[in-house]
Amino acid sequence: MNDISKYQIIDDYLNNRLSREDLIAFEKQLFIDHDLAEEVRINRNLFALHETEDWDDINILNEDGIAYQEYLLSDDAKKIRTAINKASNKYKRNSITPIKRYQRYYGIAASLVLLIAFSYTFTSNQNTPENLYADYSNLSDLPSLTQRSDADKLLSDAEELFLSKQYLGAVRSLELYSEKYNSQSVNTFLYKGMCYLELEQYSNAKQIFKTLQSSDSLDKNKAYWYLALTSLKQENIANTKKTLQLIVTNSYYNHKKAEQLLAKLN
Repeated sequence: MNDISKYQIIDDYLNNRLSREDLIAFEKQLFIDHDLAEEVRINRNLFALHETEDWDDINILNEDGIAYQEYLLSDDAKKIRTAINKASNKYKRNSITPIKRYQRYYGIAASLVLLIAFSYTFTSNQNTPENLYADYSNLSDLPSLTQRSDADKLLSDAEELFLSKQYLGAVRSLELYSEKYNSQSVNTFLYKGMCYLELEQYSNAKQIFKTLQSSDSLDKNKAYWYLALTSLKQENIANTKKTLQLIVTNSYYNHKKAEQLLAKLN
């Protein structure tokens, strides 16, 4: 089967123009020829894209979830849709002569290139430092400051202020607690450091995390993860990667998340 006759039969198959005998024979061929089956799958998706009048109805790229659906409605996606439709209109013909069918597939190939560009653009937009920080900082994952029933009210106040994003008030409550008891725990370090980080007071945040890092606490290696987040929020990718690699190599706190984040930054 040469390329032109293969494209012709794929086109006839997708448009329900095969006789019963030819349909049975072709589907048997699909069962044993995986390359042909893959070409049919790609062309079915591309035909669906060309024939869909409403962009909201396209399901080809929705398998990756709601994020793709939202992107399909964005201005960038609309520009790509316009380009795809231009390519389609240029090469699409009503005639079924072999040469004109062959030209049609050049239009489909152009559409495929645009789809690849779309996927790349979408992925690149998702992996900005700002988006990655939002995905991996997960402030609600911090352990509670009031795990003990006799926890000081200053700690409960600090946690409540932190969760309501009143970071300056949370810092003040934590400082008062430290002055009252002349001590700090790993959790108070983390809350205070994250308050400064959310306030974009990066030097203060780093100082807090580095103090934890140099302490004799058993959980001191948690500081590396938060130092990596600090560099990420500052969009210092080189330092972020360096710290994440250290976390992965030594299996420090959140080393699996560090590995995932490192892969996205690469």
